[in-house]
Amino acid sequence: MRISHRVFHNSLSSISASTSLSASNIIVLDHLNINHAQNTHCSLLNFYVSTLGMTLDSRKIDNVSKKYGTVWVNGGASQFHLSEGKPHPQVIDGRVVLNVKSEEALRTIQKNANVSSSTTTLHCPYGNTFKLEVSPPDPRGVQSGSSPSPTINGIKAIELNVKSEDDLKGIKRFYEKTFRTESQITPNENGENILKVPFGPHQSLNFKVGPITSNSDYVDGTGPHISLYVNDLEDVWKRASHLNYINPRFKRQAHSLADAKEQCMFRVLNIVDPKTSRHIMRLEHEIRSPTKADGSPYKSYPF
Repeated sequence: MRISHRVFHNSLSSISASTSLSASNIIVLDHLNINHAQNTHCSLLNFYVSTLGMTLDSRKIDNVSKKYGTVWVNGGASQFHLSEGKPHPQVIDGRVVLNVKSEEALRTIQKNANVSSSTTTLHCPYGNTFKLEVSPPDPRGVQSGSSPSPTINGIKAIELNVKSEDDLKGIKRFYEKTFRTESQITPNENGENILKVPFGPHQSLNFKVGPITSNSDYVDGTGPHISLYVNDLEDVWKRASHLNYINPRFKRQAHSLADAKEQCMFRVLNIVDPKTSRHIMRLEHEIRSPTKADGSPYKSYPF
């Protein structure tokens, strides 16, 4: 299902009035880009497609037949961009929470994974942790590059570890200033403080104090990145242009506001506390606009 950009903004306004989780200029978390190990396409597809039930995006289908290179898999409104490591895979310090369509879909995944019906946490072949939670879908639409997944509604949250409570406060200030979010720090069921940053009405990027083992294992430009759409690319650029990052891995690059508008995107590599200018963590953000400079829809926008 696809809806017009104007209708989407009207619906977003009504949603924002009813729940603080959507009080953000971020529209959606589009994808997580993370590396898999070289020469492991069979293991990669066995986990994401055969076990989780995500579907192959046709835009990278040639790499599947070649058994090397980047693979895209879809579930609901979300994607995973599974790039090939040089040569190593990546493991995030945290976990990915997946939105599962139903209890029946959950049982299907558990059967595929050969685990008990009480198991709701799975690990990919490279060590990344996935939490399965049954939740309603994002009603705005799905990724268009494949048939819908029969089991996965999308990424519900990405949860990342940080070193200290001060980091949570600084990250909160970063997203509030850069993206005009209304995030909160609240305790979870284990009494741990969680910073939940809303990525539209149905997703969040979460942070908590926990062990850091992987974030320093890659050099700039090679680590995992998240891709998100915002309502106000030009305004976000004005608030974050001092953090602009040119990733040499990708052809689409924004050296200026004009470039960002023409490319419908720019990148930020580091989360920096706007109050103290302290570098907190490295997490590349690919910040996208749902529309091109002429007002027409950007081709990869999922809605």
